[in-house]
Amino acid sequence: MPLSARVLTLAIVAAFSASPAVAATKHKPSPETDKSLGPGDGAGRYLGGQSSTSQFHGCNRYDEQWFPTSLLDGRQTTTPSTHRFVTFRVDTAGFPTFSWTAKAGYKICGVEAFAALAGPDTKGGQLLSWVSYTSGRLRGSTDPKGKETIRVHMPKRLGSDDQDLSDFEGRTLGMYGFQAITVYVKKG
Repeated sequence: MPLSARVLTLAIVAAFSASPAVAATKHKPSPETDKSLGPGDGAGRYLGGQSSTSQFHGCNRYDEQWFPTSLLDGRQTTTPSTHRFVTFRVDTAGFPTFSWTAKAGYKICGVEAFAALAGPDTKGGQLLSWVSYTSGRLRGSTDPKGKETIRVHMPKRLGSDDQDLSDFEGRTLGMYGFQAITVYVKKG
């Protein structure tokens, strides 16, 4: 490579290294794999999708509890719940509420909720999606009176051509019902 080409290559590399935009860009740890996060960290993060993640806050042992009837159509839920590491209690009278306790020998890493999301700007529509929730290290619950204070900050783009989803993009939404709760644990 001629000397002038090497100098130009080094100048480009130096410019990118010194560029504040490039230098300031740091890779943020994913809440799914970041073991430094506790069970109360990051509540209200939109996770999207129709199933919980395979791990959360670096833990991959989990149990999941489903509300016995669908929030969408009122029919019986057919998705099985699991109770290997966590004991759940579901209040089916009125607003769907959940409480959970880690079984002996386990600590809670994080919680995900399959919740109905809505806000004043969503024109009466609700979006059923997975979001991060909060918990203590040994136990937690949704608000027993249904007055959830956790807000979900939606991405500006949901990556879909579905016009119905545009009502939710970039909005801050509340939780108005729970279809399921997934609790991630570790030995402890």
